[in-house]
Amino acid sequence: MTADPSNSDVNAPYNAFLSKYVTPENGINLVAYGKVTDEDEGKLEGYIETLSAADISDYTDEQLLAYWFNLYNAKTVDLILDNYPVKSIKKIGFFSGPWDKDILTVRGEDMSLNNIEHDIVRESYDEPRVHFAFNCASIGCPNLKTTAWDAETLDADLTQAAMDYIASPRGVRVEADGDITASSIFKWYKDDFGNSEADVISYLATYAEGDKKAALQEANKIEDYDYDWSLNVAK
Repeated sequence: MTADPSNSDVNAPYNAFLSKYVTPENGINLVAYGKVTDEDEGKLEGYIETLSAADISDYTDEQLLAYWFNLYNAKTVDLILDNYPVKSIKKIGFFSGPWDKDILTVRGEDMSLNNIEHDIVRESYDEPRVHFAFNCASIGCPNLKTTAWDAETLDADLTQAAMDYIASPRGVRVEADGDITASSIFKWYKDDFGNSEADVISYLATYAEGDKKAALQEANKIEDYDYDWSLNVAK
């Protein structure tokens, strides 16, 4: 079995990049894209190449998930750097954004970001928490993790990511009148969270705390959905 990029020294360049350029502000992890040096961008690209060439045939499920999360998120950051300055990732590519474009070559196979998220991860794993691991470089998205995903702590980290996002107004917001506004993620991928809107609400309540949890437990519908596609850029 080859060295595991999900929890080995292979992640050192990525962790160094995240430590240097990702800054938490008001619960949102922002990236200082404009400050990334050519040298550090080169190291990020080298990291992506290392992951893309890795033999993952003997990986456990935890190792595979950590691997795909890291590859997707690192490549998304690299994509923004290649097109910076840009106000939103949706401005890259055609009207639908860059997600269907083959921008990776993984062990000789051309691959898009959507291939990773939908055709590999969502298709292979019945695990709604994966939605809190992928970062699309947008304010409305679950946070870009400030360290690489690690197989050894994957379950706890996924739970924490779910709790953090649902605690954030980007994930779930209780309006003054008690109405629930949720991220469009819970509309786009409703079937991943249950068979009905009631199931989605129950799922959200599972990871919510305090007054928000109580409000969700009393709610019988989600009144509105929204999503902020603005770039997650540190000013």
